[in-house]
Amino acid sequence: MTLVKNILLWFIFMKSSSADSDVIDLDVKALQNDMGRIASALQSLQETTSRQDDLINELLQRNNAQEKRIQELETALKIQNKSKRQDDRPEDKEDKHNPVSVESLENTDKDVVSLGYTVQDKKKVRKERLLASIMTTTNPSYERGIVAFYARMSSDDQNPSAHHTLIFDNVHTNVGSGYNGVTGIFTAPQEGIYVFTWVIRMVTAEHSTELMHNNDVLGATFLRAKNGDDGSVSSTVVTHLTKGDVVFVRNHSQYVGDGSIKSEIHGQPSFSGWLLH
Repeated sequence: MTLVKNILLWFIFMKSSSADSDVIDLDVKALQNDMGRIASALQSLQETTSRQDDLINELLQRNNAQEKRIQELETALKIQNKSKRQDDRPEDKEDKHNPVSVESLENTDKDVVSLGYTVQDKKKVRKERLLASIMTTTNPSYERGIVAFYARMSSDDQNPSAHHTLIFDNVHTNVGSGYNGVTGIFTAPQEGIYVFTWVIRMVTAEHSTELMHNNDVLGATFLRAKNGDDGSVSSTVVTHLTKGDVVFVRNHSQYVGDGSIKSEIHGQPSFSGWLLH
């Protein structure tokens, strides 16, 4: 009788332990589900924070470019005012001790003089040329609605990190003054349909690049050139921009890659764009 009683107690104990184990398993699964949801929410917040950081960086770059532009205009205004004050002086209007005459007005690079012109007039013309080179807002082509730029990368970009903006600093064409060779950012001077193309070259490296419109990815490229390989990749995008929108090329936001973006006499990365309509 005692043996039967002990067996019964042992059976009840085992059933109880089994029930506790099932409860524990359910609690662990619930905890795992909660952790999965938390991890997903955390990843979403990190992506949102990353996009906001990108936008903040772009706004800071635009602000720096605008501040630089203001300084250039202030310098140009000072030069213009100084030149005007000198023109108002009677001795600047005519210098009888230093008369210079030429047969033509066409060869102004050698002697910017004409009948009655003096050395002071030559200085005035030089200042006006400097003023014109600084004040690029009065662009006849831009006034006719022409916008186009083309720039190349003058040197290697060593091991660019994720989110890194690529700077194409050797600016050859910039009709409309939309592209900034210091920041690598194009700012649309007017609304319209634009075409953009960019070329990336690598030697023993691999990278993915993105064409950004404000905070949106318009296009991407990828190239793997390993073991001494030398290669280039390019892409073209057509998009609508409103006035003030920015477009730039950056290293991929999530894929870091490795190696450098190569620029030399045999091949140079480039970035270009133009207003189609």
